Parts: sequence; C-alpha cells; structure tokens
Amino acid sequence: MPKDILLVRYRSLIFILTLVVFSIGILSIKQLNVFGMQIGSDSRSSLLGLTLGLDLEGGTHLVYEVIPEDGREPTEEDMEGVRRIINQRVNEFGVSEAKVQLLGGTDGTVSDRVLVQIPGQSGANITLKFKSNTQTKSDVESFFIDNFGRNDITISENDDGSFRLGFDSISPATFDSEGNIVTKSEADIWSDKIIEVFPVNIQVGFKIDTAENSSESSIPKLNDVTKAFDDLGRNDVIISQLNENDPYFNIDFSGLDIKTTDSSGKPIQNEPQIIFSSLSELGEIEFFDIQGYLEQWTVGGGVQEAKNLIGKTAQLEFRYRECGDLTAPDKEVIWPPDGLSEEQWNNERCVNPKYFIESDTEIMASDLENAFPDVSTQSGISKPIVSLVFNDDGADAFYEATDRISRHNDRLAIYLDDEELVAPSATTGISGGRAIIEGGSFTNERVRTIAIQLRSGALPVGLELIQERNVDASLGKDSLEKSLLAGIIGLFLLMLFLILYFKIPGIVASITLIIYTILLLATFKILSVTLTLSGAAAIILSLGFAVDANVLIAERTKEEIRSGKSILSAITSGFDRAWPSIRDGNFSTIIVAVVLYWFGDRFSTTVMQGFALTLTIGVLLSMFTAFFTSRVILRLLANRNFISKSSLFTPVGIKSEKGN
Repeated sequence: MPKDILLVRYRSLIFILTLVVFSIGILSIKQLNVFGMQIGSDSRSSLLGLTLGLDLEGGTHLVYEVIPEDGREPTEEDMEGVRRIINQRVNEFGVSEAKVQLLGGTDGTVSDRVLVQIPGQSGANITLKFKSNTQTKSDVESFFIDNFGRNDITISENDDGSFRLGFDSISPATFDSEGNIVTKSEADIWSDKIIEVFPVNIQVGFKIDTAENSSESSIPKLNDVTKAFDDLGRNDVIISQLNENDPYFNIDFSGLDIKTTDSSGKPIQNEPQIIFSSLSELGEIEFFDIQGYLEQWTVGGGVQEAKNLIGKTAQLEFRYRECGDLTAPDKEVIWPPDGLSEEQWNNERCVNPKYFIESDTEIMASDLENAFPDVSTQSGISKPIVSLVFNDDGADAFYEATDRISRHNDRLAIYLDDEELVAPSATTGISGGRAIIEGGSFTNERVRTIAIQLRSGALPVGLELIQERNVDASLGKDSLEKSLLAGIIGLFLLMLFLILYFKIPGIVASITLIIYTILLLATFKILSVTLTLSGAAAIILSLGFAVDANVLIAERTKEEIRSGKSILSAITSGFDRAWPSIRDGNFSTIIVAVVLYWFGDRFSTTVMQGFALTLTIGVLLSMFTAFFTSRVILRLLANRNFISKSSLFTPVGIKSEKGN
C-alpha cells in the first residue's frame, strides 16, 4: 500500500487517540476553568464532574405565591408572564433541567402559585466585610469552625479587604403552613452571632467651646458618656479618656446592629444613628468614627442566589433627585438648616430624604436594550458593576436627564425594586446610551443576577416565598447506581457476543463502543448537559444505535468477503453499503428528537427536552464513531498479515466463496 495512504490513516488514528486522551483528561478533573468558562461540577455527589439533575443529585424545591401589588386576583396573563420570565432567568443563570410550573388553579380558578425546582444548587457563599478591615482571615475562619463546627468552609480575601466564604450547603429557613418563618436560616443565625462576638470601636470627639464665657463644665465627662450608654441599655461598653478634660473618648463593645430596615423592609434608625443622637445631646460632636462593625454581609451562590434571581420583581427606575439648595432661599432663613456646618450640609443635601425631592424621569425600563456584568477599575480598585445599554429613545432620555442634573448640581437616583442602588451626579449630559450602576454590597454574583433580571424584564406581579425545602436524591442515586451496574453488565455481555461471533469486526466494534462512551460523557461535561434518569435512558438508546451501526457494517463486510473480494475492498464496500441505512435511520431519530425538544420547550416539559437533547448528541456521536473510527481501525488491522485472513473477518460458521 502506498505510504501516503498509510500516513493519512495513521493521522486519522492519531486524531482519534487525541480525542480520547483529551476526553479522559476532561473526565478525570471534576471541575476546571477554561478561558473563564466553568466546566464540570464540584459537587460531592457528582459522577466524573457531570452535571446531575434533581432526580439524581437532589436540589431545592421552592414554592412562590403570586401577589399583585394592587390587591386584585392574578390573571392568566400574569401567571404565564411569571412562568416565562422565571424560566428565562433560571436558564440564563445556568441552571439546567430546572422545573418551573404553575400550581393551583383548580375548579376553574386561575393558578396563584409557582413551583420552581432547581437541581444541584445546594452550595452557597457569603461575602462579608468589617469596617476598616479590623479582622483577619484566620479570625473569621476560626469563628465558623469553633462556634458552628463548619470545617467545610473555604475562605479567600478580596482586593477591598472583604472575605469570600464558601460552604457545601447552608440550611434554609423553615416555614409553617401559612408561610411564616419557624426557624431562621443558618446565614441569619451566623450574622446575628458574628455581630454579637466581634468587637467594635467608637471614637468620638466633642467640640470645645472657645467663647470667653465658656467653662470646663461644657466638656462632657466620662460619667456623662457612660450614662448615655446605660440609658441605651448598653452597659457592656468599655469607655476610656486620656484625661479628665480631654473631649475625646474611646469606646469598645460588641454587638453593633447596623441594619437600616426591619424584617418587613421598612426603614428604621440603626444603632450607630441612635448612639450618635444620644451623644449629640451631651455636646456638639466634632469627630465620630466607628470601626470593626459588620459593614457587608451578602449571601449568594447556590440556592440563595437563585432565590434572589427568581423572587425579585426587577423593576428598574430612574428618578430625578433635586437636592437641597446650596444657598438660603431668602435672606431671612438661617442657612444651612438644622445647625449643620457647610461641610455637613454638602454631605447631607443629596443623601438625607429630609432635604431632597425626587420625581420621575423620561427614562423607561422598556428602553433598556441590554444589561451585562462588568468591572470598574476607578482609583485602581476593581469593583463589580452592571453596564446598561439603551435603545435610541432611552439614549435620548438618558442624555436629557443627565444634562438636567449637571446644570442644577442634582443627582440621578437609580432604584431596583424600590431599593436605591446608586445616585450619581454628572458634570455634563451623557450621550451614547450607556450607563452603569453599582452598589456597596455588589459582588460578582450579584451583578450577574441583576443583569439577568434586567434582560429578562420585570415580573408583572410580586412573589412571596411560602415554601422551601431540600429534595433528597437518595432514590435517584440508588436508581443511578443500579442503572450503571446494569449498563456495565449489559455492555460487557454485548461486547463478548460481538467478539465471539464477529471476531475482528467484533473487537473493533467493542473498542469503538468504549471510545463512544468516553467521548459522549466528555461531550456532556463540556456542554454542561444535565443528566437525569430520562437522559440515562436516552444514553442507553443511543448506545443501541451505535451497536446497530457496527453490526450493520460487519454484516455488509461479511457479504462482500463471501462474494470473493479482498479484505480491504470488502471493508470499503461494506462501509459504503451500510452508510445509507445508518444515515437514514439515525437522521429519522434526530428528527423525532427535535420534535420532542420543540414540544418540551412549548409546554415547559424539561424532562422531555433533556431526553431529546441527550438522544441527539448520542446519535450524532454514534454515527461518528461507528463510521469514522471503526473504518480507520479496521483498515489498519486489515494491513497486518497475521490478522488479515478472511476467516477472522467473517462470523462464526460463515465461509467465504474465495478463501485466503
């Protein structure tokens, strides 16, 4: 045989071996990151890093009640809009095989509840930050291990001094039949404990009255400051003063609560504000600083981030913020008001609701064309942000709004679900139709979630979580183990039959099936295909197609050998004659799978979609391995004198018309 033909065949063999080695490498590493794309799952229950569905790995079961803001009953249009938007959100979030369906609606009434089942989203992470970065990485790690025995914690420090904590799982809150919280989630329990344990330091300095009639008695005494904290019920503080006439005090304690809203979301005065107000009664405060308190506590990842993604209405609003006048409205008014200094007034006029007025802008949420997560590197510090892109109408409205605030030294406040994200100023009108939003508690996951929410659109009604529970995957694991055992035994018996009956073609078919299985699993992992029990059925079905193709090729080759052709000619003719049958049978199956996928998409039947997708990938790969891989290996073997006898290429009991 000419060397160039052999070289081509060896190149084909090298190509096949490269694919196999690459696939084995992919399967041997549970999770890896390639060009920013995460491949595989690091879940302990995951097999070879493959993404498993709810029935195999378990996950979270969430039930939401639909609550229209105007108190009316939800309509069918409302519910279908909710289902569609949630489905789009979880798909963009990367949750495969998630189940979103409407519940209720019996006796002709409209359904008012939404079921969301999310597979594999059990892990979670927390981003926390202490004011002035007073705590170390080891302090935080020891806190969770010593107090809660969470040895599964992984901790890393971000550029801004905050810490990112990772956990295998965080127990959710439990609810009664009426949707009321029975027990707090682990994250809430931890936040309460961390506030209680870690120390906080307050430094306060009172302004000394330099007037001629002033006296030393105008300076607050140590007893005065101590009494102020006693009146607040904080008798655990440690207060120190350099000397008796020193107006500066150092106060140490723990358990500072900085929450600005109550459990229902209503604004409240937090503890630092209460302390400041109480100390202000002792004299004019010149300096006030708090260090060490829990400045940021953001729970994300896994179920928590999925809940943030699903449950938020995601109503984006832009409002004009007319800040308080820089100068007195008339000569008779004392300015700045409330005894504030000019510096304090400049700081308060745009942030204290007492001094500013807000009104609607011409920017509509429907004018938003795109939203995507981004990173700002201003001042040399990387901060996660959300970049917004408006259409032409939105770009014009945004320019007019920013031009207006630039001329009046006002702000443009941006709200998401009535929560203020940022209220920037502008020095000139901003054209181009692009904007950014940022927030103090923004993390990479949070900006990704917000971007997905904005792209998918706002929910037409509000949602309230009324049930949350983890789904046990023990039945799925048991089924998976039995399916794997049955598959391995069946594959072994099948390969044994192929080898004993078809001889060399049977050996090649067996090798091809092994290669097919390796390539199929690696493809599922790379494409993040979620495997479910229905997907496992599709894999077994596609394996049957691969076997059928190899049997068909072997039978066609046998007929060619019986007619008296040489081994190489028989192999070539056998593949050529078998290909139309293989092609037509497999493509008809692919057409059926496409129809199943379409129906699954139209009727939100993700089980049907998963089956169709898995079957399509399996059939396409079976065509490649059966026709290309088998052909290359058989041709190479046929060129070896010691195994090129026709008797080794014909089934048991079959003799060729022209022996070798």
